[in-house]
Amino acid sequence: MDNLIYLVPGFISYIVLRPFGLFNFQNDSDRQITLIILSLINSGLSATLSSYFWKNSIVAMFVSAIIITVFYFLLFIVYNKSSQMIANKLNVNLYDNMGTLEHSLSQNFKNKEQFLISFDFDNKYIASGYVRNVDDQGNQQIELYGQAEHIYSIETARRLYEENDLNSIIIDYKNKVKSYVIIF
Repeated sequence: MDNLIYLVPGFISYIVLRPFGLFNFQNDSDRQITLIILSLINSGLSATLSSYFWKNSIVAMFVSAIIITVFYFLLFIVYNKSSQMIANKLNVNLYDNMGTLEHSLSQNFKNKEQFLISFDFDNKYIASGYVRNVDDQGNQQIELYGQAEHIYSIETARRLYEENDLNSIIIDYKNKVKSYVIIF
């Protein structure tokens, strides 16, 4: 039972890394598998550190959580910088969800903000605002922010869309929503 405490650093790493968008889960089983893997890796490192360096397992546990968290963060930075280049050379599609709203909004445009304007299929305005957070659990939930919500017409959204090649339109046939992603 005492060894179960070694699983805690995996949850700490997950909690620290999740706000950076390093994990993108499509369902709960993906999240559970990731937590189990992080916990097992941290458990092994914690046990090693406590047996060789520290006799206090709490210190070893938190040191291992810091080491693993920093390692994963650096690993994801390297992956994000090099994966698309490697995929292009190998002619491989990295993303099976490239047409999803989550993927479109997860794109990183340097020094630019994403503005979302959504309409139903009858061109009735739903919502708009700057994108702050995108749900990575496949629920298609987005947090928008702004000073005051302005009600946009479909014509205005189309005009804004045509102004920049980086802009995109995401059509969700299931929920009958079309969203204009405008890059400012």
